Amino acid sequence: MAKTPIFLLSTARARAGYTLAELLVVLTILGLVTAIAAPRFTTRSDPALLRQSTTKTVNLLRSAKIISRRTGTSIKVFINPLQKQIWIEGQGETLQLDPKLNLIVTGAEVESVDETIGIRFFPGGMSTGGEINLAIGSITRKIEVIWANGEVRLAQD
Repeated sequence: MAKTPIFLLSTARARAGYTLAELLVVLTILGLVTAIAAPRFTTRSDPALLRQSTTKTVNLLRSAKIISRRTGTSIKVFINPLQKQIWIEGQGETLQLDPKLNLIVTGAEVESVDETIGIRFFPGGMSTGGEINLAIGSITRKIEVIWANGEVRLAQD
């Protein structure tokens, strides 16, 4: 008569794996660590915030110049240093700068109203000119709008 092999499961082998409770505890701990650590990686540093704000401001000014040349009309950019807002006349979108930034603006007195300072771009390429200084801490970036040709440039440090 043939013998049938018998396989015995050792206790160590039968216990291999993790219980649902153990997995839930580990996932909870990983979730807490991620929730605590994630803001450190997503918070922008001050230089990055300044760089981003400067780029957006330069792009807005250049857009105003392009709109003026395409439409054949003068376009004014309003800058409110107290509220830290910049917008193009007749456009619905307003650039809201971070409250941590310091904003100092110089422009033509004739274009300024109350606490807003204006820089006007003319269809021929000229502008009233102006200067925008953005700063955070000791880091400053200067944007110049040249009156003779309406060029918007970021001044080199």
